[in-house]
Amino acid sequence: MRKKVWGAIAVAVAAVAVFASSQQSLALWSDSASANGGTATAASVNLTVGTSAGTSAAYTLANLTTAATPVVPGNTVQAPLTVKNSGADPLQWRMQSTTALTGFTLTTYGVANEGACPAGVNTAAPAVTPLTSGSMNASLQYPVSPAYMPSPLVSGGTYILCLRLTVGVGAVSGATSTTTLTFQAGPV
Repeated sequence: MRKKVWGAIAVAVAAVAVFASSQQSLALWSDSASANGGTATAASVNLTVGTSAGTSAAYTLANLTTAATPVVPGNTVQAPLTVKNSGADPLQWRMQSTTALTGFTLTTYGVANEGACPAGVNTAAPAVTPLTSGSMNASLQYPVSPAYMPSPLVSGGTYILCLRLTVGVGAVSGATSTTTLTFQAGPV
């Protein structure tokens, strides 16, 4: 009987040793620490397009010509548009058409300055590769993929677009046409 008691005690001691060693190894894998309080600041995303600003800014293409210079099929009308990051943090952005302008094609260029996009009727196109070109419909957007421009705009940074409309044979004769482009921005 004495051997059984000592055997049971030995098994109990071994079980306690195994349990204690496993608790010891778990203690090596856990840690805790305290930190002083701090301030978390949300990103400041603000895109300015023309006179519109926000995370979704609208720009209306209107009055690119005067009554003295009406456009006819085959004519072009172009004007520069500056997109600016007015927020405190870098942002990503994209442009899309939100209204249809039947009979017009929009070609968009990225230019170094507004002088590289002379405004007016039948002015020379910028000497750079177009970013996009397509029929003015509600689904026109740039860039198509990925969802945003490849290079984010830094705080205070600008990007100058040259918007060039070509009048097609489907344009309504005698009509004054406008369309709205929506620019969307988000944090990087």
